[in-house]
Amino acid sequence: MRCILIFDHLNDIIFSKYDRNFVSHINKIANSQGFDTSQFQYIGFLFVHLGFEDIKWLKRMLGICISVIKHICGPDIPSLKTVKSKSSLVKRLLDTWGTLVEDDQAELLEALEQLSVSNDLSSTAIKALKEATDKIKSKLDQSRSHALLFVENKFLALFSSRTARELSAGDLLFLSLLAECTRQEVNTVSVAGASQQKSSTDLSQSSDEFYSPQTSPEPSRKSEDNTISNDEMFSELILLSGNAYSAVTPYFVHITFIADSVSLVLLYQTNYDNLSIALNESFEAINIINSLSSSSTDVEGLKKGMELLEPSIKKLFDGIKKIKSSEISPKLDANIKVLHVKWDLLKRQWNENTSAACIGSCSHSLGLCLRDILQSTVLDKSNIVRGSSVAISVSQAVAVALANYTNFLQVKALRNFTLGSYPFHYSFILSSFIYETDSAAFFISNDIWEMVEFSRTHLQEGHLAIMWKDTAFNYAYYLWFEDMTGSPLKPKISPSVAVKSLPIPGVFSADFYQFSSNLSLSDNSFFYFLEELSSLKS
Repeated sequence: MRCILIFDHLNDIIFSKYDRNFVSHINKIANSQGFDTSQFQYIGFLFVHLGFEDIKWLKRMLGICISVIKHICGPDIPSLKTVKSKSSLVKRLLDTWGTLVEDDQAELLEALEQLSVSNDLSSTAIKALKEATDKIKSKLDQSRSHALLFVENKFLALFSSRTARELSAGDLLFLSLLAECTRQEVNTVSVAGASQQKSSTDLSQSSDEFYSPQTSPEPSRKSEDNTISNDEMFSELILLSGNAYSAVTPYFVHITFIADSVSLVLLYQTNYDNLSIALNESFEAINIINSLSSSSTDVEGLKKGMELLEPSIKKLFDGIKKIKSSEISPKLDANIKVLHVKWDLLKRQWNENTSAACIGSCSHSLGLCLRDILQSTVLDKSNIVRGSSVAISVSQAVAVALANYTNFLQVKALRNFTLGSYPFHYSFILSSFIYETDSAAFFISNDIWEMVEFSRTHLQEGHLAIMWKDTAFNYAYYLWFEDMTGSPLKPKISPSVAVKSLPIPGVFSADFYQFSSNLSLSDNSFFYFLEELSSLKS
């Protein structure tokens, strides 16, 4: 039983996702049995996860939910209440993650499994992806692009244009999840009516399925075109993080399928990346002001919020000046003029030492204006259709290039395990997991799940080297950091002290390893983390 709720500053529910067991429990609330809760606040919104599962699992699922919403909505979280396509996509992504994490070892470890293929196939795929980015540059005049190939949720190849911003670990995991979610959705849409009816009947009989029933109270929503077209292509605007902590860089992403299990992901950066950073910083500063405006005594807190907001607004105005006049619509022009008025009013209220309530009111009004600008620039999808037509032609070219390999890839996705290929990690991360047994069957899934959770529990306590055993296996876990030369990096403070303020270990929901390096390492400009999780049968 589980339920995710998101509340705004007025305590209104703007997003909900729950299963039938939760509904049944609420209907029988008179029972004395309770459930655990996990809560997290993000820019003024309260995220709550309720359920009977272990509290650590609730926290991890809530972290995944927040990460997905950041990638889909950015700071425009209220759009989950008004834009049905966004809330629906978030729910599908959570369902897909929930399904994968139960059965897929890589998903549990928050790793990206790389298909082990021949050099010939690898070079053919890279060449096809390079030609794809070249076409995006020539036909769309977009020089900052990436092209990726996934087989189900497994990684095959990636090519990035020379000027493209590097994708982070969390970005790659999210793109893998998005591709797999889209693939499953396309397969669902394409089945016959009878099969759909049977699937619906089977689903209604499952008490453990995590879903949002149609009977949930739904506010009126804006209508939008379906993101999956008749050509079985998904197009959307998403935000990725690069090497930053938050997903702030806007991309148009197009996902097509060159075979049943092989998806092509094309994405290119829009022109509003600097504007997006300024807007996100402004929202964070406004959240500080709004959260403290109800208190007339915390003047220092309000001062800190204003000190953070002023350079962010300046950066925002500088970014607005760089927008081409042809891209400034009448609506955007009006919003920019309102922004100047709202900002001048807030500054005047602050300089005149007016009450905290007045400052909070002005800050809230400024936040609404910033949201209008965010929607008219960073989150504007008016140009996505032009990219969709190009993506179709690019996909056809990639399909031709890989035509001789598609059957092999679909089989390879089912049986891929080799010690050299599992799992693939990211640009700034190197990770290796070694499993040693005396039989061909590596592990029973429950052993893996318990082993990972046990190591993560002790990692949160600051233990970077652990050895333990149960009735069947001996286990060992080690985490250490190295620089580019392979030399170990020494912590400047105790890991047990550093990790207390960090999120749940993981790359997807929050980069525990990046945060921990910034807190404890003397040189965190560039690093690798190496993680070894091994076992040996007793």
